[in-house]
Amino acid sequence: MRKAILVDDEMFARRGLVGLIPWEKCGFQIVGEAEDGEEALALIEREMPDLVITDIRMPVLDGLELIQTVQERISKEIKFIIISGYGDFKYAQQAVRYGVHDYLLKPIDENELMETLGRINEMLNERPTWQEGGKLLFQISLFEQLLSGKSDEKLLADASQYLGLPIDKPLRYVALELNNVPSRLSEDEKNEQIGELKEAVIKVVKRHAPDQEPFIYIPSPYGLGFLIPSSDPKPDGVKRLADDLIRGTTGIGECVTSVYIGERTAGLDQVKASYMTAMETMKYKFAQAPKAAILYDDIKGTALQYKELEQTQYTELMERLEEHDSEAITKLVDAMFAAFREQGFALESMRASISRCVHGATRIIQTMQGDVNKLASFNPIMHWDNEPRTLESVKGLLMEFLTECTAYMASLRSKIGKGEIGKIKSYIESHYASNISLKSIAKLFYMNPVYLGQLFKKSYGMYFNEFLLQIRIQEAKSQLRQTDKKIYEIAANVGFGNADYFVCQFEKVEGKTPTEYKNAMIAKT
Repeated sequence: MRKAILVDDEMFARRGLVGLIPWEKCGFQIVGEAEDGEEALALIEREMPDLVITDIRMPVLDGLELIQTVQERISKEIKFIIISGYGDFKYAQQAVRYGVHDYLLKPIDENELMETLGRINEMLNERPTWQEGGKLLFQISLFEQLLSGKSDEKLLADASQYLGLPIDKPLRYVALELNNVPSRLSEDEKNEQIGELKEAVIKVVKRHAPDQEPFIYIPSPYGLGFLIPSSDPKPDGVKRLADDLIRGTTGIGECVTSVYIGERTAGLDQVKASYMTAMETMKYKFAQAPKAAILYDDIKGTALQYKELEQTQYTELMERLEEHDSEAITKLVDAMFAAFREQGFALESMRASISRCVHGATRIIQTMQGDVNKLASFNPIMHWDNEPRTLESVKGLLMEFLTECTAYMASLRSKIGKGEIGKIKSYIESHYASNISLKSIAKLFYMNPVYLGQLFKKSYGMYFNEFLLQIRIQEAKSQLRQTDKKIYEIAANVGFGNADYFVCQFEKVEGKTPTEYKNAMIAKT
C-alpha cells in the first residue's frame, strides 16, 4: 500500500477528501494530514510518503514552496498533486516547472481524482527498480558514510528515510561473523550462506522489536552488521538480543557464529564510535568462551596480553615432535591454546606463537632434506587467519599440521637411516676420541636419538654406547702395547675426560686394569 499525505489549511476540505475517495482501492493509505506547509514538511520528513496532495495557497509555507523545499531536502521521488481554486493559473505554470504530477481545480471531481491516483499508482509500480539494484547500492553508500563518521544533515535525513534509522535516538552497532566456513564452498555457496544468516538475523530482531527491520550491511561473505535502537542505557536488553542471535543462527552450514556489539551512542551522527568499538571487541574473540557474544561494555578497559609462547614450551614441543610422541604433542598444544584463552593473548601474539611452531617444524624437515610443501596441512596453517575461525578450529589446524609432520619426519628418518647408518659407524670410528654421544651424533645426522639408538642396535647387534666403548678400549689397548704413555694420557687420547672412570670401564670390559694389562704384555716379551 502506497503512503499519501493531505495538506490543506481547511480541515473540512481535508475531511471531505478522506471520505470522498476509496483510498485503499486506489492503492493508497492516508498516513497523515497537515494544515500548513511547515507542518506538512515535518510530516513528510517523518513518514516519507509516496504521494502528497496539497492546496496551493496556505499560510507560513505555500504549496509551491513546500514542493521546492521537499525536492531540495529529500532525495526520495515523491509525487505531488496540487489542488487550487480558480484564478491560480500562474501557480499552475510554476507547478509544471516543479514537476508536479497533476493540477486539480476545486471543487474536486471524484472520478478525475481517482483516475489521477490510478495513473500515479501505475507509475510508482513501474518505477525503475533502483530499489532492488540502485537502491541497495545507495543504501550501502549511506551506511558506509555513517560508519566513516560523516554526519551532515542531508546524509542523516537520507539514512533515516532509506535505512529506517532514527536520527536522535541511541543506537548500537551489532556485528556477526561466520567462523569456520569450509574452504570447499564456491563463492555462490558462500553468498547463499550469508543470505541465510541475514534472514535468521532479521527474524531474531523482529522478535525483539516487531516494528524494526534493520538494514543489513554485508561487507564480506563471512559477516554482516546492522544498527539497532538501544533505548535502555543498561546492556541487559542487547545481551538478550545477542544470546538470541547466537541461538537463532546456529546450524548455518558447518559454521559457528560470533556476535560483537559496540558501545551505545547518542544518535545517528555518532554511530562511527559504536562501529569502531564493535570492531575492537573482535580482537577479544580468542580470549572469550566459544559461542559467546562479546559486548564492548564488558571488555572496555581489559588489556590483551602481547607476549609469545614460553621458550620451554616451544623447546619441548619441538623435541616431542622429533620423537614422534603424539600424546605429548597433543597435551602441549592443548596447554598452549588454553593459555591463549585464559591469559587473553592478543591476536598478534597468538599469530606469532603459532608461526614460531610452524617454522620450527619446517626447519627440522628442511634439515632432513624434506619438502614441507608436500604436506597438505602446511598451507591451511600458514594462512589460518585469512578467514574467521574459532580458537578450537585454529588448534585443529595446528594439530593436523604437527601430526602430518611427525609421520613425514618418520618417513624421512627411515630413508636417512638406511643410507646413513654406515656413515655414522665410520664417523664414530674416526671421532671416538672426541666428546661424542648418541644425542650429538643424532643431531649431526638430523635423526631422532631414540630412533638412531634403535637403528644402531638393529644394524650392529649392540647399543651405541657399547659400540663406542668397545672402540675406545681397543684403541687404549693398542696404545698400552705400543707406547710408554701414562694412563691418564691414554684415557684422554681415547675420549675419556676422567682417568679413574677410564680405568673402571677398562676393567669392566677386559677383566683387568690398564696397568695390569700393560704388565701382562711386558711379561710376555
